[in-house]
Amino acid sequence: MAVLALAACGHPDPPAPQPARPARAIPAARAPGVTRPSSACAGEPVVLAPGLVAQRVTMTATPIAGGPPCLDAVTADLARYRLRVLTARRDGAARPAPTWRALFQLAAVTNAGMFHEGGAPVGLIVEDGIAVGADNARFGGVLAFDPRAAGDPPAVITGRDCPGYDLEKLRTHYRSLIQSSRLLDCDGAPERWADAKHYSAAAIGIDRAGRVVMLHARAALTMSELASELAHSGLDLAGALFLEGGPEASLVAGGDHAEVARTGSYETGFIEDDSNHAFWELPNVIGLEPR
Repeated sequence: MAVLALAACGHPDPPAPQPARPARAIPAARAPGVTRPSSACAGEPVVLAPGLVAQRVTMTATPIAGGPPCLDAVTADLARYRLRVLTARRDGAARPAPTWRALFQLAAVTNAGMFHEGGAPVGLIVEDGIAVGADNARFGGVLAFDPRAAGDPPAVITGRDCPGYDLEKLRTHYRSLIQSSRLLDCDGAPERWADAKHYSAAAIGIDRAGRVVMLHARAALTMSELASELAHSGLDLAGALFLEGGPEASLVAGGDHAEVARTGSYETGFIEDDSNHAFWELPNVIGLEPR
């Protein structure tokens, strides 16, 4: 499936590339059993499974579409879960997030960044040591995971202007990585994006306890607004990367106790309403695999 890569031009990252969205992009069918989100952000954190917790945070920004300003967060203890990246190029085909999750028996799935028509990633993806795509100088952030040595953190988020940043050194220490634009800087402060468009969005962060946090905002905000919300969300994020916007933005997670299923919709210049509730096919995803 061919879909658009967004204009992710956040400071200090230079403007990101903008592959053209094809004239016709068809979503995948709605996954069985997926229900629309609640009309309000509310409730205590919900344990989906041991070490996997979902919560909804009320954002203060006013979205131009997408219902109430809810931020969904799925937090995973990396002592119990292993991050994986899966790509259509190496793992068979583009699929909706619920299908990726079911096929590979994953606890959670979200986007692995923007992609060109045909599925190639806009930034570098390294899947278990194998590069898919190439280093994109316009992207300033990296999520690296699956360490080769037991003493290294299970996952890190860093950036080109962070102390000690060295992409090749990261690749010698970690088997997998995702390259994208940052929402939070090296100290966890919000980045200012030059892009003034509004999107539903998927993102990923690491909190100061070292847990990975998969993030989803259906409400359409600018990415500067979303960055500010993440910095003040109470999730104690040390870093965060933008992954995807618009109807492709996906997050599914679940366990024995409950499930989360979130789709995006609004995107300036493409789907300027809240009508999409189908999961679109994704060529590249990040998953959480129980250890």
